Order: sequence, then C-alpha cells, then structure tokens
Amino acid sequence: MSTIKLRRSGVGGKIPTTAQLDLGEVALNTFDGRLYVKKSVNSVESIVGLYGSPVNEESIYIDSYTGDGTTTDFALSYIPKADQYAYVAINGVRQHVSEYSISGNILTLTPAPLSTDEIEIRVHDTITDSVVVRDYQQYVYSGLSSASSVSGADDNSRTLAYDINKVEVYANGVRLVDGSDYLATNGTSIVFQGSQTVTGTVEVVSLSRASFADSSALTPGTTALTGTGANQVVDSFQTASYRTAKYLVQMTAGTNYHSTEILLIHDGTTVYMTEYGTIFTSASLGTFDGDISSGLVRLLVTPANINTTVKIQRLSVTV
Repeated sequence: MSTIKLRRSGVGGKIPTTAQLDLGEVALNTFDGRLYVKKSVNSVESIVGLYGSPVNEESIYIDSYTGDGTTTDFALSYIPKADQYAYVAINGVRQHVSEYSISGNILTLTPAPLSTDEIEIRVHDTITDSVVVRDYQQYVYSGLSSASSVSGADDNSRTLAYDINKVEVYANGVRLVDGSDYLATNGTSIVFQGSQTVTGTVEVVSLSRASFADSSALTPGTTALTGTGANQVVDSFQTASYRTAKYLVQMTAGTNYHSTEILLIHDGTTVYMTEYGTIFTSASLGTFDGDISSGLVRLLVTPANINTTVKIQRLSVTV
C-alpha cells in the first residue's frame, strides 16, 4: 500500500505562500493541525486556512512591528478565521475593526502607521459555540442616481451585511422607516419601497449584537393549564441534545403567584430532580415531576387550580 503525504511543515504558525502551492494542492501544518489551500478570485491568489474545533485549546499569536509612515501591509504568523479574530493596537490604543482588513496572512492598516508607531497584532485561535457577535458597522454608498436598492461593496469596499431587524438606513442624512421606505429582509441588500429611489448618498448602519448560537439552550415557554390533572407537560427537550437543565418557573392562578427553581438531570432512562428557592403569595399552586417519553425529557406539573398559567425559562447544558 502506498502512503500519500501532503506538503507539510512542523513549525508552529508556519503558513505556505501562494508561490509554494498550486491550485488544488493541500498543505498541512503538523504542529498546529491546520490545512491550507490556495484560492484564486479574479486572478488574485491567496491562502485560506481550514480549521476544525480545538479540544481544550486556546492559542494567541502575536506579531510586533514599528511603523515607518508608508508601510500599510503587515504579515501575520497565523491566518485568523475572520477579521474579528485579530486585535490590533497602535501605541497601546486598540484599533476598530474598520481600520484594517485581512487577506490571507496579510493585515492592511489604513492609513499607514506613523514613523516609530509601535504596532502589536494579536490573533486568537479560539472557537466558541456559545455566542455569536457582530461588530457595529457603517456602509456608505455615494454618488447614487435614482437607485432602487443598495448592496455589495460600498465606497470603502466593505460588503453589506447586517442582521434582520438590526439595521438603520439613511438617505442624504434623513433616517428612513423600515417597511414603509425600505425593506431589509435578506441580510445583504436594502430595497427601497414602491417607486421610491434615492439620488445622492445612502448610509446603512449595521448594529452590533451578541446572541446565543444555540438558541434552544436558553428557552422560554408559557403553558395555560385548564384542569387539575396530574403530570401535565409544560416543557420538553431531546434526551440526545441536553443532559442537564435548570428551570426558573412562575405559576399564576388569579391573583395568586408561585415561583420556584428546578435542577434536572437524566441518564437516558431516568430523570433526577431537585427543587429549591420556592416562594408563593398565598398557597402552593402545584407540584413538579419529570420523566422521559419517546426520547424527550419532560417537565410535568400537577396544578392545584383549574386555571393556571405556567411560565418557564430553561437553561440547558448539552450532552
């Protein structure tokens, strides 16, 4: 049997150059455990890193330079997964992500740092599945003539990207109304409504945000119970997805209120629970239990009144 070996390096942070790789060729860094390929877009070649999820791994790569008043391009010892994984400081002052761009292992600062400026670039190789972050960004499209929409690269070569319901649009300094003046429904374009067009300048502001990538890990729920039957289901989740759940529960019956916390864990067949921090205004409005049915862990309530509303907030931990 023949052994196939890729172009490789055992030096940490070592990245192949475009001259070292052919299109379609793969290189391996055996120290970092990273794969690299060369891509070509409109005859512009660059190196792209292919990354997996590290196991208990967090690496920081630091590159330091001194400005000379003209140099704008600085080589990185490690290719970041995206611009926001690189942190740039000039004379100790953190630079906004809009002040630099990254292509392959080259970080470009605009304008060029002044002579004797101390430049420090930190690239973080950290992956988290818990939180997604988008930085605040502005996109400016000037010199428009009867434009019915804006999209793609703006005056500063930034490609329009936003989160739906997290965007503001201005035409010649006047803020437009979402839905009436424009539609922003796909995250990549702004379409002006009806026959409305814009001549002049459009500014699109993408608002920053942070959210849980696994949105089901933090789950609200409301259930209206109309009878006092035993073990009514008020929440459920897949046994294969989550092992542990913490509930904050609020029960309401008329003007009576009941609040409690529940910590729950399962082994695939049996549910184990503990309840604590229980408080109510008049009398207990119900009792709690849990079971597994058809691959679902279920939170069960036996209410004390015929009309009871149960609201929950569940924080889940994966299997």
